[in-house]
Amino acid sequence: MTAEAMDSKAFYDSLVDELAARRNAQSDVEKSFGGHRPMGRTELVEWLQFQCWYEREAANFIGSWLADTPEPEAFFGLCQQVADEGRHCKLVLSHLQTLDASMDGWVPEPEWVEWVQEFYAHGADTLERVCAHNITGEIGVMNAFEGLRPRIPVATQQLIDKIIPDEDFHIALGRMVVHRYATTAERQDRVRQRVWGAFALEEKGRLAFDRRLRASAGAA
Repeated sequence: MTAEAMDSKAFYDSLVDELAARRNAQSDVEKSFGGHRPMGRTELVEWLQFQCWYEREAANFIGSWLADTPEPEAFFGLCQQVADEGRHCKLVLSHLQTLDASMDGWVPEPEWVEWVQEFYAHGADTLERVCAHNITGEIGVMNAFEGLRPRIPVATQQLIDKIIPDEDFHIALGRMVVHRYATTAERQDRVRQRVWGAFALEEKGRLAFDRRLRASAGAA
Protein backbone atom coordinates (compact mmCIF):
# COMPACT_ATOMS: atom_id res chain seq x y z
CA MET A 1 0.00 0.00 0.00
CA THR A 2 1.32 3.44 -0.94
CA ALA A 3 1.66 5.80 2.00
CA GLU A 4 -0.57 8.84 1.94
CA ALA A 5 0.94 12.31 1.95
CA MET A 6 0.47 14.57 4.93
CA ASP A 7 -0.86 18.08 4.48
CA SER A 8 2.32 19.93 3.49
CA LYS A 9 1.98 22.53 6.26
CA ALA A 10 1.47 19.84 8.91
CA PHE A 11 4.40 17.95 7.39
CA TYR A 12 6.67 20.98 7.74
CA ASP A 13 5.57 21.56 11.34
CA SER A 14 6.26 17.93 12.21
CA LEU A 15 9.78 18.17 10.74
CA VAL A 16 10.58 21.30 12.72
CA ASP A 17 9.22 19.76 15.92
CA GLU A 18 11.31 16.63 15.45
CA LEU A 19 14.41 18.71 14.70
CA ALA A 20 13.88 20.59 17.97
CA ALA A 21 13.46 17.33 19.88
CA ARG A 22 16.61 15.84 18.39
CA ARG A 23 18.61 18.97 19.13
CA ASN A 24 17.40 18.98 22.72
CA ALA A 25 18.80 15.46 23.08
CA GLN A 26 22.25 16.42 21.77
CA SER A 27 25.42 16.82 23.79
CA ASP A 28 26.58 20.34 24.61
CA VAL A 29 29.22 20.37 21.87
CA GLU A 30 26.66 19.22 19.30
CA LYS A 31 24.15 21.90 20.33
CA SER A 32 26.58 24.81 20.12
CA PHE A 33 30.07 25.28 18.76
CA GLY A 34 32.49 24.48 21.58
CA GLY A 35 29.77 23.51 24.06
CA HIS A 36 28.90 26.02 26.77
CA ARG A 37 32.44 27.06 27.66
CA PRO A 38 33.16 30.82 27.55
CA MET A 39 34.95 31.69 24.32
CA GLY A 40 38.42 33.10 24.61
CA ARG A 41 40.01 34.96 21.72
CA THR A 42 41.42 31.80 20.10
CA GLU A 43 38.06 30.01 20.17
CA LEU A 44 36.23 33.11 18.99
CA VAL A 45 38.57 33.54 16.02
CA GLU A 46 38.18 29.85 15.13
CA TRP A 47 34.39 30.16 15.11
CA LEU A 48 34.45 33.40 13.10
CA GLN A 49 36.77 31.84 10.53
CA PHE A 50 34.44 28.86 10.20
CA GLN A 51 31.45 31.19 9.88
CA CYS A 52 33.16 33.34 7.26
CA TRP A 53 33.99 30.23 5.21
CA TYR A 54 30.46 28.87 5.64
CA GLU A 55 28.84 32.09 4.43
CA ARG A 56 31.06 32.21 1.35
CA GLU A 57 30.40 28.56 0.55
CA ALA A 58 26.64 29.12 0.94
CA ALA A 59 26.78 31.99 -1.55
CA ASN A 60 28.68 29.73 -3.95
CA PHE A 61 26.44 26.68 -3.83
CA ILE A 62 23.15 28.58 -3.71
CA GLY A 63 24.33 30.61 -6.68
CA SER A 64 25.05 27.37 -8.54
CA TRP A 65 21.40 26.31 -8.13
CA LEU A 66 19.96 29.34 -9.90
CA ALA A 67 20.39 28.04 -13.45
CA ASP A 68 18.30 25.01 -12.46
CA THR A 69 15.55 26.59 -10.34
CA PRO A 70 12.40 26.74 -12.49
CA GLU A 71 10.08 27.76 -9.64
CA PRO A 72 9.79 31.59 -9.81
CA GLU A 73 9.19 32.18 -6.07
CA ALA A 74 12.14 29.98 -5.13
CA PHE A 75 14.37 31.60 -7.76
CA PHE A 76 13.69 35.13 -6.53
CA GLY A 77 14.16 34.10 -2.90
CA LEU A 78 17.42 32.31 -3.63
CA CYS A 79 18.75 35.34 -5.55
CA GLN A 80 18.19 37.36 -2.38
CA GLN A 81 19.79 34.66 -0.28
CA VAL A 82 22.97 34.66 -2.37
CA ALA A 83 23.27 38.40 -1.74
CA ASP A 84 22.62 37.88 1.97
CA GLU A 85 25.28 35.18 2.33
CA GLY A 86 27.81 37.37 0.53
CA ARG A 87 27.03 40.28 2.86
CA HIS A 88 27.37 38.01 5.90
CA CYS A 89 30.76 36.84 4.70
CA LYS A 90 31.89 40.46 4.39
CA LEU A 91 30.55 41.33 7.86
CA VAL A 92 32.29 38.38 9.50
CA LEU A 93 35.56 39.04 7.68
CA SER A 94 35.49 42.68 8.81
CA HIS A 95 34.88 41.54 12.38
CA LEU A 96 37.83 39.15 12.16
CA GLN A 97 40.01 42.04 11.10
CA THR A 98 39.08 43.97 14.25
CA LEU A 99 40.62 41.02 16.13
CA ASP A 100 43.80 41.21 14.05
CA ALA A 101 42.83 37.95 12.35
CA SER A 102 42.10 36.89 8.77
CA MET A 103 41.33 33.85 6.64
CA ASP A 104 44.95 33.53 5.46
CA GLY A 105 46.05 29.91 5.61
CA TRP A 106 42.77 28.71 7.07
CA VAL A 107 41.75 25.16 6.05
CA PRO A 108 38.35 23.54 6.79
CA GLU A 109 38.03 20.22 8.59
CA PRO A 110 37.11 17.21 6.38
CA GLU A 111 33.71 16.95 8.09
CA TRP A 112 32.94 20.56 7.11
CA VAL A 113 33.80 19.86 3.48
CA GLU A 114 31.51 16.83 3.45
CA TRP A 115 28.71 18.74 5.18
CA VAL A 116 28.82 22.15 3.49
CA GLN A 117 30.65 21.82 0.18
CA GLU A 118 29.38 18.37 -0.77
CA PHE A 119 26.03 17.57 0.87
CA TYR A 120 24.41 21.01 0.94
CA ALA A 121 25.61 21.81 -2.55
CA HIS A 122 23.85 18.85 -4.12
CA GLY A 123 20.27 17.68 -4.44
CA ALA A 124 18.05 16.39 -7.21
CA ASP A 125 15.84 19.47 -7.41
CA THR A 126 14.89 22.72 -5.69
CA LEU A 127 12.91 20.92 -3.00
CA GLU A 128 15.82 18.68 -1.97
CA ARG A 129 18.36 21.52 -2.05
CA VAL A 130 16.33 24.09 -0.16
CA CYS A 131 14.91 21.75 2.48
CA ALA A 132 18.38 20.53 3.53
CA HIS A 133 19.95 23.96 3.83
CA ASN A 134 17.08 26.30 4.67
CA ILE A 135 15.38 23.98 7.15
CA THR A 136 18.12 21.98 8.87
CA GLY A 137 20.96 24.38 8.15
CA GLU A 138 19.43 27.78 8.78
CA ILE A 139 17.43 26.68 11.83
CA GLY A 140 20.69 25.15 13.07
CA VAL A 141 22.44 28.49 12.58
CA MET A 142 19.81 30.24 14.67
CA ASN A 143 20.13 27.62 17.40
CA ALA A 144 23.90 28.02 17.35
CA PHE A 145 23.62 31.81 17.66
CA GLU A 146 21.35 31.39 20.68
CA GLY A 147 23.88 29.11 22.36
CA LEU A 148 26.81 31.35 21.46
CA ARG A 149 25.32 34.64 22.61
CA PRO A 150 26.18 34.37 26.35
CA ARG A 151 29.71 33.25 25.50
CA ILE A 152 30.85 35.95 23.08
CA PRO A 153 31.79 39.65 23.39
CA VAL A 154 29.22 42.38 22.90
CA ALA A 155 30.75 43.36 19.55
CA THR A 156 30.26 39.80 18.26
CA GLN A 157 26.71 39.76 19.61
CA GLN A 158 26.08 42.89 17.57
CA LEU A 159 27.49 41.11 14.51
CA ILE A 160 25.06 38.20 14.78
CA ASP A 161 22.20 40.64 15.39
CA LYS A 162 22.88 42.01 11.89
CA ILE A 163 22.68 38.50 10.43
CA ILE A 164 19.63 37.13 12.25
CA PRO A 165 16.92 38.98 10.23
CA ASP A 166 18.29 37.45 7.02
CA GLU A 167 18.30 33.99 8.60
CA ASP A 168 14.62 34.46 9.46
CA PHE A 169 13.97 35.13 5.76
CA HIS A 170 15.96 32.05 4.70
CA ILE A 171 13.98 29.86 7.09
CA ALA A 172 10.74 31.33 5.74
CA LEU A 173 11.91 30.54 2.20
CA GLY A 174 12.48 26.91 3.16
CA ARG A 175 9.05 26.76 4.76
CA MET A 176 7.42 28.21 1.63
CA VAL A 177 9.13 25.69 -0.65
CA VAL A 178 7.99 22.76 1.50
CA HIS A 179 4.44 24.12 1.80
CA ARG A 180 4.12 24.50 -1.97
CA TYR A 181 6.05 21.54 -3.33
CA ALA A 182 6.25 18.75 -0.68
CA THR A 183 2.73 17.66 -1.58
CA THR A 184 3.16 13.93 -2.28
CA ALA A 185 4.35 11.04 -0.13
CA GLU A 186 7.35 10.55 -2.42
CA ARG A 187 8.41 14.20 -2.14
CA GLN A 188 7.92 14.19 1.62
CA ASP A 189 10.09 11.09 1.92
CA ARG A 190 12.85 12.80 -0.07
CA VAL A 191 12.59 15.87 2.17
CA ARG A 192 12.91 13.72 5.31
CA GLN A 193 16.01 12.00 3.93
CA ARG A 194 17.68 15.31 3.11
CA VAL A 195 16.74 16.96 6.42
CA TRP A 196 18.04 14.09 8.52
CA GLY A 197 21.12 13.65 6.35
CA ALA A 198 21.96 17.31 6.90
CA PHE A 199 21.31 16.95 10.63
CA ALA A 200 23.73 14.02 10.95
CA LEU A 201 26.45 15.95 9.12
CA GLU A 202 25.79 19.04 11.26
CA GLU A 203 26.42 16.93 14.38
CA LYS A 204 29.67 15.61 12.94
CA GLY A 205 30.68 19.14 11.95
CA ARG A 206 30.20 20.55 15.43
CA LEU A 207 32.10 17.65 16.99
CA ALA A 208 34.91 18.39 14.54
CA PHE A 209 34.92 22.00 15.72
CA ASP A 210 35.33 20.83 19.32
CA ARG A 211 38.18 18.54 18.24
CA ARG A 212 39.85 21.46 16.48
CA LEU A 213 39.57 23.64 19.60
CA ARG A 214 41.07 20.90 21.75
CA ALA A 215 43.92 20.44 19.29
CA SER A 216 44.59 24.19 19.33
CA ALA A 217 44.58 24.21 23.13
CA GLY A 218 46.97 21.26 23.21
CA ALA A 219 49.34 22.95 20.77
CA ALA A 220 49.27 26.12 22.86
